Amino acid sequence: MLLAGQICFAALPVAGRLALADIPPGAIPLVRTVGGALVFSAIAWRRGVLRIERRDVPFLVLCALLGNVLNQELFIHGLARTTATNAVVIGSTIPVFTALAVIVLGREPVRLQRLLGIAVAFGGIAALVGAEDLSMSSEHFVGSVMILINALSYGTYLAIVRPLADRYDPITLLAFMFLAGIPMVAPIGIHALAADPHPLTGSDCAFFAFLIAVPTVGAYSFVQVGLRRAESSLVAAYIYLQPVIAASGAVLVLDEPVGIRLVICGGVVLAGVWLAARSR
Repeated sequence: MLLAGQICFAALPVAGRLALADIPPGAIPLVRTVGGALVFSAIAWRRGVLRIERRDVPFLVLCALLGNVLNQELFIHGLARTTATNAVVIGSTIPVFTALAVIVLGREPVRLQRLLGIAVAFGGIAALVGAEDLSMSSEHFVGSVMILINALSYGTYLAIVRPLADRYDPITLLAFMFLAGIPMVAPIGIHALAADPHPLTGSDCAFFAFLIAVPTVGAYSFVQVGLRRAESSLVAAYIYLQPVIAASGAVLVLDEPVGIRLVICGGVVLAGVWLAARSR
């Protein structure tokens, strides 16, 4: 489940790079949120599980803000203001924030092997994207901070959402989270579309459909189901597979060259995730 979820998430940078040629960045979170809300709500309604207790609504809105809205908006807009290397390396701190959060909150015991696996995988990602190319210049500072806050928000979400994940059907939880996210992303998305108006082409519609189906519905579904069967810190550790899968996808789809660095560093990342997955 977790591996499938990361494969779906990793499709976003490859498909997103192609889509951004004609689609403004601010529109992508709106499309993904509205599309995800419609699909998840339809599935939950069809299964007769589209209901949630009123007392859980405030906490659900918080989870929607951390795991959906801030996660999408800060990454997209941060990426536009910093380098790709900064985005990947700083974004890879999500498992670190998750591990710290679950330990501080007392949700999970300290597992040294899992922490070691997270550290090894992070080192593999840093070497893969070239951490020596990190840019600390003032022009990239705001974007890098946005990526860091994005990592903190999603890492915290993975740490705190577990009680809701244990009590509700995964599709039900996702339906209400995405519904709660629509009013939050709508102003930015509508403004982006209004500022760059142009008629939608068939390829635009195809990209929208793919962005909703794979890195949104597929990815969030697999991860949410995985959260019912695995600890939050383990779920977060699998995020390190995203850059490796995305780089492999770029080789296949975008004809980007494959090098020895991808092979070696990809192996290091896999070893780190394997260590984290073996810890009990």
